Amino acid sequence: MEKGSKTELFSGIWNSSFVRVLIYAILCQFTMSITNTVLPLYVINGLGMSAAQSGLLGTAFTIGSVCCRFVAGYICDRFGRRFTLVLGAGIVALALFMLGFQATLIMLLVFKVIQGIGHALNSTTSNAVAAEVLPRDKVGQGIGYYSLHSMLTNAIGPTLSLALMGVGAAAVSGGQNYLLPMLVGGGMGVAALLIGLSMKYEKKLKAQNPGAFRRPQGIHVTDFVDRRALLPAVMMFFTSFASGAGVYMIVFANDYGFASVGIYYVINAVVSVGFRFLLGSKLDAIKPRTVAVIAIAIISSNSILYSSKNQIKGLTTSVALWACSIIGLTIGAGLYTVSVIGYAALMCCLALFPTFEIDLKNRSNHFEIHLELKNREDLQRFITTMRTLGLKIDDIEANPA
Repeated sequence: MEKGSKTELFSGIWNSSFVRVLIYAILCQFTMSITNTVLPLYVINGLGMSAAQSGLLGTAFTIGSVCCRFVAGYICDRFGRRFTLVLGAGIVALALFMLGFQATLIMLLVFKVIQGIGHALNSTTSNAVAAEVLPRDKVGQGIGYYSLHSMLTNAIGPTLSLALMGVGAAAVSGGQNYLLPMLVGGGMGVAALLIGLSMKYEKKLKAQNPGAFRRPQGIHVTDFVDRRALLPAVMMFFTSFASGAGVYMIVFANDYGFASVGIYYVINAVVSVGFRFLLGSKLDAIKPRTVAVIAIAIISSNSILYSSKNQIKGLTTSVALWACSIIGLTIGAGLYTVSVIGYAALMCCLALFPTFEIDLKNRSNHFEIHLELKNREDLQRFITTMRTLGLKIDDIEANPA
């Protein structure tokens, strides 16, 4: 597709196609935010299951999403953007409508897998559409604005979900209305489906450039794997992995009795939105590798946590993030031999160092004891017993549960 033809059709960032796909992405992201907020509470408090069983729902969603990602791009190219947008939104709407009526773990897992499949389809296609309907000289700025949909929904979604759970809660067993947020989320999926039906920009592009959106003939490895996409894929993997802990923020806040947990999402969204507007216009002038290094540095530094005694923790996580990111950079640069050597060295370190660490700990006269105490008096009795046995306590770190 030539630059002139695309610029003539999409002369500005906020063209009608871009606005539609942005609204579509916001609605689809809201469905995720609602389930991430409501389902853990529903499973633990409503159904009386464990936190581990609640975590399985996230795993089921990931399995469905990851498996479908391998073919989502092919489906998008083979059957068209509009078809895939409608299909993805429809699957998500169906999953949310059904999740609100399930009371067994098996059926919850089934519909979470289905939701993951729908999410893979709608997110893959909406991202592709957003990039296609933007002027080429403003793609970086436009994608910065487009990606605001996740920040906005993460800020508003949890608060909206908790508010919906309180509607009519007095008449519901357990004091929480878990069904209403799911029905509202399903309705958002239907609205996204209707917006997907209104996306007709492909016809204009095909009429002006017959070579655009040429459907693949047969199935080839290059339909699923592209070396140029490896680096951004690696970055997105670690970014998503690092932000995944936010799914359980609602559960943690509920356990500790915090009533205003929504402020966490608001602060996160405000900071992200501010930086996107600040950097959006500059992004197109910055080399991609420079952006990658800066992003990797920020992500890995966030893995370093400080305890109450100012002890630095998480260094191994940070180093592993850096190592994997550097390997991704070298692959993206075409240095395959260096990448293979680096990967082999990383695997050797991960395989051998734990054994070496265990051997050192076995030789050491220092050890850690983890206790679960019902009251503070038990801690004092434990300390007295340790001193009676002639053992020295170097440090005590309390983690309220």
